[in-house]
Amino acid sequence: MIDKSIMKITILSVICILIVLLIVVGCANYIGIPKKKAAQNLGDYLQKKYDGKLGFSDLTLFFNAATMDPNMYGMLIYDKAIPEIAFYTHLNLKHILENDTLPMYPTSDNMTVDDLYKSAVEQYETRQAVIADFKTEIPEITFATETIELNFNSDLKPEVLDDIVTRFIDRLNQSFEALNTGYQFRLLIKTASHPDGFIIIPLDIEDSKRIQNPMVLSEKAAGFENLKTMILKHIHAKLETPYPYFKTTENSKIYMDKSTLSRGAWIQYLEDKRIVNNGNGKWRNPQTGLYVVYFDLDTKFIYRGELLTDENDTTSYREELRQIISTIEAEGIRTK
Repeated sequence: MIDKSIMKITILSVICILIVLLIVVGCANYIGIPKKKAAQNLGDYLQKKYDGKLGFSDLTLFFNAATMDPNMYGMLIYDKAIPEIAFYTHLNLKHILENDTLPMYPTSDNMTVDDLYKSAVEQYETRQAVIADFKTEIPEITFATETIELNFNSDLKPEVLDDIVTRFIDRLNQSFEALNTGYQFRLLIKTASHPDGFIIIPLDIEDSKRIQNPMVLSEKAAGFENLKTMILKHIHAKLETPYPYFKTTENSKIYMDKSTLSRGAWIQYLEDKRIVNNGNGKWRNPQTGLYVVYFDLDTKFIYRGELLTDENDTTSYREELRQIISTIEAEGIRTK
């Protein structure tokens, strides 16, 4: 008769072996393809599919709780001859040679790498068409992820810039879908006097059309740091006696007058030093003040300044913007 203790040990040993096997099998499912092998598979796929025409960079493992796929990698795929033709995507690089559908898209769409490549080619060709349309007016146009640089290489009159920008945005809207990257574009205007950047024109999207927002001064504008120092010194002097509890923050907006490209309104956000959030009681927003300074960029002359509000913490973003625009428009700063 088999000793019960021996039988017990045997049963426990079998159970332990089964547990180890289950762990090994489970880990095999969740230990994904190594990065070196993933890169090799992707390179082999691009060579086979595109005859080496496309390359890749920024290969990064994309395993997370959402995908639960240890073989998922993110990468930038680009055309070696024309690097501007590029797109970022995610792929299962363990099975890429057998299946190149995009796992991050709905299955019903049946999207593949080639769909993204064709879209990138269309976007590139459309950008080149836009550049060609304005080559006589804008010597250099550069499309980036979130910015379109318009380098005029000369100084422009306000009405000339307004006309060109209006027509340029209309042209972008003619090819809205082809140019849509999912990012909000902004125009960066460069001129001879401000070769690194002069005016920024943010673009919003409404009804599948890009519309321009009020123009603001670029921090790359020539003489910006001197202007900033001058403005902040003025504000500190004006706050010292009537509002000693306010201090300037790093946040500001600098609106420029469309009709002159020289007059501007510096909107400075102020923090109330009396508001202390130490964890006791309800948190309060200390950024309660808005101060506006009207200036001339060309002459570095300050016209005047005033406290716009000391209750900015109680207003919404839309209310704040409406108050700012209506106030500076009344002062002659044309934003539309």
